[in-house]
Parts: sequence; C-alpha cells; structure tokens
Amino acid sequence: TFEINSTNSTEWKYFSFSKSDTINVADPFNSNDWDLAFQRYRIRTNGGKSGNGNGSAANSFLKGQAGFDELTIVPDTLTFVEDDSISIAVMQGYSIYLVNPVLYNWFSMEFASQGTQIVPSDNIYVVKTATGDYAKVWFKTYYSSENKSGYVTIQYKYQPDGSKNLE
Repeated sequence: TFEINSTNSTEWKYFSFSKSDTINVADPFNSNDWDLAFQRYRIRTNGGKSGNGNGSAANSFLKGQAGFDELTIVPDTLTFVEDDSISIAVMQGYSIYLVNPVLYNWFSMEFASQGTQIVPSDNIYVVKTATGDYAKVWFKTYYSSENKSGYVTIQYKYQPDGSKNLE
C-alpha cells in the first residue's frame, strides 16, 4: 500500500508504479516517468489529454480484498479509457476538469453530521501505465490516520514486464 499526499487543491502529485513512490515531474504531458496523478480526489493517468504515455484505466467490477486477490490476470474484456475533460459539480455549479473518467468513480460523497465525507467505492481498477505495463489498484481511503482529508491510500500490484499477469 502507499499513501499519496494530495491535499493541495491546485497542484498535482505524480506517482510512479515502477518507483513505488511519488516523483517530481517538470513536464507532465511529455514525461513517461509518471503513471497516476492526484489532485485531492481527482485522478489522471498518463494518456489521452493528460500525457503522451499509454496510460488508461478500466473498472474490473470486482470489489474489496476478495476482488483484489481474485484479479490475477487482465481480462481481455476490459475497456480501457484514456483521460478526457469532464464536467464536475463544485460549490459554484460545474467546472471542467481533465481526469480519467473511469477513475473519477473511485469514490462517492456522503453527507453526514460532521460534513461531507469521501467514501471509496471498493472497486478494483486496472491501470495501464505510461509505458504500457499493468497494475491493479484499490483506492482504500481518502483520510490520513489523523483523519485529515486529501491523503489517498492505494493498495496495488504492479506488473513491470508488460504481461497481463497480476499475481
């Protein structure tokens, strides 16, 4: 598992599966060094309108730890989607953001007495990396151990050899 500090609502944090860490990227569109980018709850892959890599994502429709363990190979039936501009509800109405449309569904907003909470969907996703490799990803939480928002914790399994084997 890895926790990404995406608390800044104006900056993107870049994550590399091959380095298992966040990295600094000077020119995100022309770099194949990053695979996922995080800005609060918004997520990009390095493909489509976000980057010149092979990045994209698909929902496996498996859920939780059982689904994570069950997903041992990338099914040929998955539909991978590249990043695009989508309309997202904000306090002032709607704004257009460049994100991965599939990964934008990794959470739901629930309203509680203590305010709006980000709740992970429990879906297991398959991400195609900038270099065309694969990783399975489970977005586990949006809060740090101190209950601060903007800390996205992911569980993942990266396959660096380009095969579809995710064991």
